[in-house]
Amino acid sequence: MVSRHANDEILNIEMLRRSASQLSKITRDLQEIGLSMRMVSLSPLFQKMERLVRDVSRKSNKNVRLEIHGEETEIDKSIIQQLSNPLVHILRNAIDHGIESENERRGINKNPEGKITLEAKHKGSEIWIIIKDDGAGLDREKILQKAIELKLLEENGAELSDQQVWNMIFHPGFSTAKEITDISGRGVGMDVVKKELNRLKGKIDVQSTFGQGTTFILRIPLTLAIID
Repeated sequence: MVSRHANDEILNIEMLRRSASQLSKITRDLQEIGLSMRMVSLSPLFQKMERLVRDVSRKSNKNVRLEIHGEETEIDKSIIQQLSNPLVHILRNAIDHGIESENERRGINKNPEGKITLEAKHKGSEIWIIIKDDGAGLDREKILQKAIELKLLEENGAELSDQQVWNMIFHPGFSTAKEITDISGRGVGMDVVKKELNRLKGKIDVQSTFGQGTTFILRIPLTLAIID
């Protein structure tokens, strides 16, 4: 026979479980409300990049078209402003050093019009912003040669994977460009882009095929404001 005291304990435990469950639900609801209040569309930022590509293309005498996908994707509004500089720098570099001139593209049977794709999408607990161009791609040998000049490598780097080689472009002062232009040079390198991403607790991945183009993937936490 169960005593009255034992019944009271069972009842108290059950009430505690219900209260904890209710508290958990309220907390989740508050997180969702807070998240929705902080989330804004990437559309204004992407539209700004559209104007940038148009202006830089004209200035560099190149024919470049920007395709935008996923601009309705939402992200923490505290991140939006901090994303602007990395995007500007990557897009300037893509036009200035990545996309070839119309004559060069014709000579290698490419569409005279270069193409850059700017895309945003949710990937798990991250927002991925992808910048892809169909330009010349990264030159592994040039990057390794520059790395040796800067004493980042002692050997020829033949044992390094492509990803390890691509990551060298984020070293301060690293550039394989023949000349610094007022379009993308400005004394600012890809190391600044990586610092900005680190500040956002994000990461940057690089994929490239020589002669075909380069893709940068900015992986950013969905929100910095709400943590479980």
